[in-house]
Amino acid sequence: MDLLQELKTRNISINECSKRTGIPYSALFSIVHKKVKLENCQYKTLKKLADFFSCSTDELFTDYTKISIFWKNEKTAEATIFENEVLIERFTLNPAKQIFAKEKISRFEFGEILQWRCWDQNRDNIEKYLFKLGLTDFNPYQICRKTHGVMYQDKIWFKFDGENISWEDVKCC
Repeated sequence: MDLLQELKTRNISINECSKRTGIPYSALFSIVHKKVKLENCQYKTLKKLADFFSCSTDELFTDYTKISIFWKNEKTAEATIFENEVLIERFTLNPAKQIFAKEKISRFEFGEILQWRCWDQNRDNIEKYLFKLGLTDFNPYQICRKTHGVMYQDKIWFKFDGENISWEDVKCC
């Protein structure tokens, strides 16, 4: 969403938006004029903007990938992946059902989490397992797309954008 254009369309100044949302004027000015990227904003700022514009936080962005994280059939978090960062919306703080400790992490940190949901890269016969998935190299994102990050010892799994599946479809035991 082009926030500046949206404000113009609604005939609302940045100052008025600042007052209504409680976002400091200088911060809002930087966001609206794209001096600060939306993905670098705190989730509470994004939520205030989304509420103000009557949209979801996702609708503020134009280029992202989304992964929903579940514990069985309970959605516990949603990860919105941008070029440099990943914004996390947690729906539970139960440590047994949650794999994220923060609302914003780097792409590197997210990659580490995905890698934890894969086999050991140095496992014997890793090529055989990759071949069964239709992969030629060890890529945690692609492995998790195929396996949904399911592990034997817990009930956490990933659902990628556009998938219509449930725990019963992905569980391994």
